[in-house]
Amino acid sequence: MAFSKIIGYEGVVKEITINGNAGSKFEIHVKQGTSYYDFDTDSFTPGEKILKNQEIPSSGKYTRNLTIPKVTADTSYDIYMRTLPGTVSNISLTNEQKIGTLFQKANKTATFTATESASTLVVQNSGSAGTDLTGGTISNTKTELTQTGTITEDSSLFVYCHSVPSWDRATGGDWTLANTVDAEVLDSDGVTVKLVSNGGTNIAAGDSVVGEVITDEITVSSISGDIVTLSASQNIESGQVLTFSKSAWEIGPLSAQVSNTSGTNSITMTTNHAITKMGIANITCVLNCDTHFTVKPNAFPVEDIECPAVGEVDIFPIVDCTNYLGSKGDLDNNVATKTYKTHSVPGAGTASRPTGDKDANGDLIYTTLDVYGTVSVSAGSAMGSAGAAEVTYTPHASMEAGDKDYFYYKTTDAQSSAQTSVTTTGKISITLV
Repeated sequence: MAFSKIIGYEGVVKEITINGNAGSKFEIHVKQGTSYYDFDTDSFTPGEKILKNQEIPSSGKYTRNLTIPKVTADTSYDIYMRTLPGTVSNISLTNEQKIGTLFQKANKTATFTATESASTLVVQNSGSAGTDLTGGTISNTKTELTQTGTITEDSSLFVYCHSVPSWDRATGGDWTLANTVDAEVLDSDGVTVKLVSNGGTNIAAGDSVVGEVITDEITVSSISGDIVTLSASQNIESGQVLTFSKSAWEIGPLSAQVSNTSGTNSITMTTNHAITKMGIANITCVLNCDTHFTVKPNAFPVEDIECPAVGEVDIFPIVDCTNYLGSKGDLDNNVATKTYKTHSVPGAGTASRPTGDKDANGDLIYTTLDVYGTVSVSAGSAMGSAGAAEVTYTPHASMEAGDKDYFYYKTTDAQSSAQTSVTTTGKISITLV
């Protein structure tokens, strides 16, 4: 077929273009089911309606407008051209003399919801219907959706925020089905498409494929690396750009804000959503709260601690750590009652030295040292009373400027059912200067 395009549910005027030799004659008709398009009234009516004795002008380009009505259900419009003797056209025809199809989609909705898989976390509503965290919809590209709700625990344990949900166009970030990938074509035989290096990243089987040269409702049948197999052959050439997404939606931007109530019985989260391009089927994008909120207190990483190669450094995890907002300091509301303990101390394999070489990303390559530093608090011991935390690091005598070392700390809260942090998050990283 010459073309096959998808249009939205709103009424639209669509132009038909036929190229050929000037003076060539033909006739056309458009069908919607059993109805025909009446070019005199710009409407679809029962009974055959054919636009006869049409002629390609001297420009070699014939155009005609179709007035497509607003619809409430999916429909399609088949366009036919019957060539008359002497007509030359560059538009291919099916055996039914069809030159194209317009697929019109009824209004679709994108639903956004926050949920949890952990049995003890509860995502609750605090907004009006349709604006709470558990579900709201967008049905156009002009409306933005804001949702607000609380994260609690069903036995009233404290809830902690470890990170703020984020969104990225290519990956979708923390929202499912919310990614859109633009990739350039290196080569194609019509069904199989080779994309530029890493162009296949974040593309999945079932994704819709959209582009200037894409006809019909094309999807990804399979993908292996940068090789994509399409659901039907298309006229694709090197250098063209294809867009891959879920049901042809272009989601975003999406964002989230978390109230500064980590370490209390309730955390409030607000999420914002928008749509760049409507899709062809209803879709639900889910934000899983489990990766961002738990009942375990925070032990935020302590990064970029500098220690003299000959000397020592005092480390204060409460103020030296980098919290989930990217700023300095432990911002759990119950910080004054948390106990900070050394989880592990430096040991074999913790210390390293730059080799002077760099990897493919331009980062320094390090080699492991047989020596390592020591800390003033033994593994498992508190760094002070509740709400206090201090530990001193001393490098090994044979370590030198540029060397790195690390160890871990953990925190425990003061609830009746005390909770301990994940022991892999509180990494304290030291660089000798």
